[in-house]
Amino acid sequence: MNRKVLGFAAALLMAVGCMTACNGREAAPEETTVRVIETTAADTVQNESAEGTDVTTAADTDTPMTIPTEVSEVEALVTDDQGQAVTDDAGNYVTEIVSVDVPVVTTAAPKDPILKEYNVDCTTRYGYGQLSASEQELYKQMLDAAKNIKTRIQVPDDLSDETWVKVYGCMYMQEPELFWLSSSKVQKGRLWYWEVDNDLIASMQKEIDQKAGEVLALADGKSTYEKIKTFHDWIVLNNTFNKEPGYNQTIYGGFVQGTVQCEGYAKTMQYLCDLSDIESMIVVGTNADGSSHAWNVIKIDGDWYNVDCTWDDPILSTVIANNLRHRYFGVTDAQIHNKSHYNINKKTTGTQVTYFTPPACTATKYNYFDAEGLVYSDKASAETALKNAMKTTAANKTRVAEIKVSDKSVYDAVTAELKTYASWIKGENSAVKSVKDNSDPETLVIEIDLEY
Repeated sequence: MNRKVLGFAAALLMAVGCMTACNGREAAPEETTVRVIETTAADTVQNESAEGTDVTTAADTDTPMTIPTEVSEVEALVTDDQGQAVTDDAGNYVTEIVSVDVPVVTTAAPKDPILKEYNVDCTTRYGYGQLSASEQELYKQMLDAAKNIKTRIQVPDDLSDETWVKVYGCMYMQEPELFWLSSSKVQKGRLWYWEVDNDLIASMQKEIDQKAGEVLALADGKSTYEKIKTFHDWIVLNNTFNKEPGYNQTIYGGFVQGTVQCEGYAKTMQYLCDLSDIESMIVVGTNADGSSHAWNVIKIDGDWYNVDCTWDDPILSTVIANNLRHRYFGVTDAQIHNKSHYNINKKTTGTQVTYFTPPACTATKYNYFDAEGLVYSDKASAETALKNAMKTTAANKTRVAEIKVSDKSVYDAVTAELKTYASWIKGENSAVKSVKDNSDPETLVIEIDLEY
């Protein structure tokens, strides 16, 4: 057995709970709360104003561009009669191969990759700056050991397990370049790796460099906000959630394999931010069920914002290849802390620690919907915008139509009419077979999901 296999097998055999195991069910609540909007012929209404005249806008009169589709075989979750994902006795999702329509998008010739050397000074990390002097020194020791694939570090006899776990967790999550490093087992003075062969690691790094360079080329010359949006959309559209341990927790999974769990989503975003000199960090926590989770906090024009690529790429029972939403792009702490994201930057299993306190996210300027002009302050404008979004979504055979409203009263007024919108879009486009409400009163995002 070669060193590669030994290193990987050892990591798997000793897995006792990853720093952020990101249980596969962590995204499931996004689907279990979806409400199917049942409609009948009696629910069908005309698109008319109170006076009985047609409501027409510029967007209504334009014919949306239709994107052609092709049939593709993909792996999909098996669901029961209630639409819930089926799991086996070990708690793993049961999947099957199904045929789906996948949009065929013609794009311009890709730009040449922008290849940059990854050379980040760990002392500039926000999390590093929150550690004590002795913890910072340990952080540097761990980082040096990981870069040189050392399995042991000499530490003082009186170093507590809590300190080791805290500093290791901080270093492990804030240094995304270490894709060969594992957290399957955390033990004082020891490090484990997914890979120990230097030549293979170098080869894998070249693959990462190529793909990261292509993403950087897509974002070249854009504002910080536009770069983050480019990164976010690429990560979501080019990755599928997979809860199995291994490279799906790393940037190799995010850039090369295309299968990641929350840790892999967050590290891929962090890596791109690092290469773009955008200050950011990875924050961990749990969902409402206590399953571990990870996302990013990113600085845009002097203010901090939460960005969660994982939950903008929800697990679907029916696969739609270019499913993309922006509910968790640039959200404030008030919108998610202790509402969808809990135990902020804490390890809640085994040796329980808080890694560091992340900066407060209070700004709204670069929330996706605010920045894109998709926030509506009254029912009429929100309704028009939502219908236009649904119309375009249906024409392109994509999944998500999304807008945001300014307050709960407008949210309640619009979501009260969802049956009407469901009947309307089915009348507009016969390809629409199912309409689901996946709106969220905390973020005030109204999301309508279409299936064909």
